[in-house]
Amino acid sequence: MSPYQANLSHDGQKWTAKDGLTRGLPTYGVIKPESHIRQQSNNDKIWEVIVIGAGYTGLIAARDLVKAGKKALLLEARDRVGGRTWSAQVDGTTYEMGGTWVSHVHGRLFAEMQRYGLKDEVQMTRTDDGGCSYFTLDTGSGSRKLSLKEASDMTMRAWRIFVNFDGNDGRSICPLPYSTLGNSRVTFEQVKAVDQLSCRDRIEQIRDQLSADELALLESLVPHICAGAVEDVGFLEMLRAQALQGFTPETFEEVWTLYKIREGQSTLARRVFDDAVRLGLQYSFKTPVKSIVQDKQGIVSITTTATGGETTTYRAKRVINTIPLTVLSTIHFDPPLSPLRQEAIKIGHLNHLTKIHAEVEGDLRGLRGCTWPGDLLYVYGDGFCAGEKSTRITSFAGDNRGKLDPLKEPERLATALQRFHPMNIKKIVFHDWLSDPYSMAGPAWYRTGYLTKYLAELQKRHGNVLMANSDWASGWRAFIEGAMEQGALAADTAMDEVGILGANTPPLSAQSML
Repeated sequence: MSPYQANLSHDGQKWTAKDGLTRGLPTYGVIKPESHIRQQSNNDKIWEVIVIGAGYTGLIAARDLVKAGKKALLLEARDRVGGRTWSAQVDGTTYEMGGTWVSHVHGRLFAEMQRYGLKDEVQMTRTDDGGCSYFTLDTGSGSRKLSLKEASDMTMRAWRIFVNFDGNDGRSICPLPYSTLGNSRVTFEQVKAVDQLSCRDRIEQIRDQLSADELALLESLVPHICAGAVEDVGFLEMLRAQALQGFTPETFEEVWTLYKIREGQSTLARRVFDDAVRLGLQYSFKTPVKSIVQDKQGIVSITTTATGGETTTYRAKRVINTIPLTVLSTIHFDPPLSPLRQEAIKIGHLNHLTKIHAEVEGDLRGLRGCTWPGDLLYVYGDGFCAGEKSTRITSFAGDNRGKLDPLKEPERLATALQRFHPMNIKKIVFHDWLSDPYSMAGPAWYRTGYLTKYLAELQKRHGNVLMANSDWASGWRAFIEGAMEQGALAADTAMDEVGILGANTPPLSAQSML
């Protein structure tokens, strides 16, 4: 039983055939009161660090800062914590609206789960003895049923051929995926050459080795992973995924789509946030940032705009900015961002995903499937809903911009689900990340040539503004793990620069001699 009460957020959508589309879903992530800033003239106050954004990057950074005794302020545009990772509580059932799955290979994430008593509070998406335990494959020539093993073996064979670009399952090109831009085993120029290949280029190299079904599974798996078309996605992105999961497709399910927090990601996000508040964090929600300006003395001023249009300015010695890549263009920076970073922002990344959940009658917990091409690409039976008389279905689409707008045609989502299996749909629950002004897309996956041209620039600081987001993480980019990586690293840098005294710091006289 969660210690939190689910309050209605502005985020999220629900559709039923009877009531149509409604906006706003309950979640443990809503913060009340919305603001907690101790009374003091804001014009005179200079914070040690201001953190922009209460996703996992910002939460980890803010928590680490106040734990070290730093005077930190957290500003968040939404009414809740979690950013692109949050869970909704709808009629007694938990629905993960964004980032979902956890794995023991995500060391930072599991350390936080352990810290807050959640390491054993996990459940599986897959149900071994669930109803409809088979894989439906519809590639345009009619729907067929495969056993889950047949589908898994077919997908793994295609993936192995796909990633075996170097004859070594990707190890020769991406031996150290946290150091993709070059390391002791591979040069930057070698990596850059591979980064010029698209996933389409690689598929054409191996097309004659694949069956028609294997080709369809591969061409649908790439947009399922990153919501971009195979013509655009950089093949290096897939090699990084292969390396991070241990150079084998056999771990794909365990790493990517199997385990999740029983009470939802918002439970973990709240525990990090509540811990930070206990340690002295001050905060303000529903506080979108308008501009970030640094003066000649190095003080950074952040101007925010409230719902009514009134503005407030906060000042700090250092700022940790966790605003996503796709939203940075909406913020005024002075001095301006570098031309190369501006170019990277203008081009953007590829993840324009649609993720939906449905409550359907009966037991479909074992269902898996792929429709290609289709409005929705993959489906997962995701356990019983509350009451155990209906099933939670989770489904993903690739980039449907210009083809399907779930806010305008939500009934088409129900039609698309029927291609996987006949089902009586009670409700559909989702968060339209593309129309969300504080995300405008999912987490970042890169197009051909993007990583080697822009990653290093995106990771650079902008004066006294530290740029931190999973969109440019060194390791698990686009994952919760990558968000936590970025938050922890930014907090460490800020602490080093604004000053922190250890328990055994030598006296001033001794320090002057060092």
